[in-house]
Amino acid sequence: MRSFCKLAVVAVTCALALPLAAQGQGGPGEPFELVRSLQSLQDQIVRGNTRAQANKGKLVSRIAEQFDAIDAERWKEPRNARAAVLFVLNGGPVRALQKVIGGGSGGDLDEKLLKGVLAYGESRMEDALQLLDGIDARLLHVSLGGHVAYVQGELAEKKEPAKALAHLEDARLLAPGTIVEEAALRRQIALVAAAGDGDRFEVLSGRYLRRFANSVYAGGFRQKFAAALASNAMTTHPDRLARLVSMLGGVAAGERRDIYLTIAKEALLKGRVELAKVAAANAVQLANEGGDDGERARLYEGATLIVTDDYDRGIEALSAIERSKLGEHERALLDVALLVAGQIRRMPAEPEPDSAPPSESDASGAGASPALERARKALAQVDQMLSRLGK
Repeated sequence: MRSFCKLAVVAVTCALALPLAAQGQGGPGEPFELVRSLQSLQDQIVRGNTRAQANKGKLVSRIAEQFDAIDAERWKEPRNARAAVLFVLNGGPVRALQKVIGGGSGGDLDEKLLKGVLAYGESRMEDALQLLDGIDARLLHVSLGGHVAYVQGELAEKKEPAKALAHLEDARLLAPGTIVEEAALRRQIALVAAAGDGDRFEVLSGRYLRRFANSVYAGGFRQKFAAALASNAMTTHPDRLARLVSMLGGVAAGERRDIYLTIAKEALLKGRVELAKVAAANAVQLANEGGDDGERARLYEGATLIVTDDYDRGIEALSAIERSKLGEHERALLDVALLVAGQIRRMPAEPEPDSAPPSESDASGAGASPALERARKALAQVDQMLSRLGK
């Protein structure tokens, strides 16, 4: 790991130094080389290099400055014309691409592609959608195909999600192991989650967690992944819970623990008792002995158990937690969980006359026990309160 970090830092340093080195040799470097340095930096981001992420904006600015100094003749080189397109697709300014289009330097590049990418870079999304819609990204140069397919998916996702999924699939296949594949996977997962496609959600999420668990963007993904799981009634089925554990089995222990902690919290707040119970139990097993993560795991497990038949074990777990190892948010959750536990203890054992017994299979929360409903609402209120305070 230490060797990898050293190599990553060297890669970032070289990427940042390349434009300046070329400039120091008498002029700006070749556009395709400069864009290649940007792509290398971006691929370090999905390998977990936070320094690369912090330096991306600086590198984009330096490349843009050098592009401004390049004469029209050099943009006639096909590799450089493609670099102007790629620069915009990677978040760079459109000035170089405007030069390519204005000077007729696009070479063998489709005019609709050039104008579509320009519209995308200028945030004219409707124009970009129309211009890029008929382009087959699989027939483009290997350096362009994945990026164009990704943008096509991004542009289509609101109006034609099925079409967007197909474009994003192309993007992943055309640019494996790059930031394009990582970003395409995250978009695909969000789309299938919104569509309620549980099977595909599992497959794509498992692929992301195996391939990009170290990505700088993985933390945000885990939060959305957990929220999607907790919002999906299908996750309460025993088979799906077993598949979740199996899916996460290939993830490194530390990452797996963090994922389970996030799932446990989200599931607890949404009243998904079985999901919260499974996630919390796994988090406890993976927690570091005496560490803060262990206290958080026991908090979520105890808060879940008090609304099940394991009430006594839940109380025992909550009572043993070291408050000093919890953050403000978790301390508030602990207070509420203990309060709800006290209310549950005082509740009558039998339901009121004429009231229907609660349905354990009701995954939506309707018909759940009064204790569970009270716990869910109380914990959600605390979460919302602390969110407003910026916690």
